[in-house]
Amino acid sequence: MSTQTPNRVVNVVPDVLLEHRGVVFLESIFVLVLVWQLLYAALPTFAEAFVSPGEVVAATYELLVSMVWVEHWIASLTHVAYGFGIALVAGTVLGIVVGWWDFWEKAFQDYLTIGIAIPSLFVAIFSAMWFGLGSTTPAAAAAIVATPYLAMNVYGGINNIDNDLLAMSSAFGVSRLRVIRRVIVQSVLPDWFAGIRYALALSWKIASLAEYIAAEEGIGFMIRFEMRVLDLAGVMSWVVFFTIFLLFLEYGVLAQIEKRVFAWRQDNSIGWS
Repeated sequence: MSTQTPNRVVNVVPDVLLEHRGVVFLESIFVLVLVWQLLYAALPTFAEAFVSPGEVVAATYELLVSMVWVEHWIASLTHVAYGFGIALVAGTVLGIVVGWWDFWEKAFQDYLTIGIAIPSLFVAIFSAMWFGLGSTTPAAAAAIVATPYLAMNVYGGINNIDNDLLAMSSAFGVSRLRVIRRVIVQSVLPDWFAGIRYALALSWKIASLAEYIAAEEGIGFMIRFEMRVLDLAGVMSWVVFFTIFLLFLEYGVLAQIEKRVFAWRQDNSIGWS
């Protein structure tokens, strides 16, 4: 029996449609919108409860043209910048302290686990109770939620440092500065950067949630406003805008930074220079 028959369909499809990550992602969006439109056209109950893709596209276009998004996008950007900045410093320092010294590991490791386990909604609500209505609540909620995730990644990176490399560098008399740069930093950097990407995405999500609960500006605040006036297309337009910006941040900014930072991985040479 020939084994080539099942591959005939695959062979007639260009490789780029199956292998390129960006193309496959666009294909998934097309299928999602197509299913959405078919459900909207075929199910009256779905059409009564939701909006069509065309209505969302029109609402998103009106939002972009009106320039209303600029004020609230800048407000959300400011909230995330403060919250993520605090989490970046606190999480990095806490992760190094817990990962490097046994005493602080015993003292704080459980707090990191608890911090990760606490529901984000509770943090947003308690932040609103503590700081009230305003810009402090989204920034504080983002910092509180993102810090333990980043600290745990740094902690894991330090635990993954190869002790054999440390012993070998000590045996060959490699200077402490070079060991830090070539062994410790390069061992921790991938986990630290992965933590940054995750903490930044969390900061956006939690800041928007806190804006929805207790803020007077920002993307989350505008989603709450659109829901109050029962404009579902308006709500979806802000969600689409938020999603497009996060995708740009992930693939247009962070992914490019990651390529530059980890360019040394392409160098397979081994040495202490």
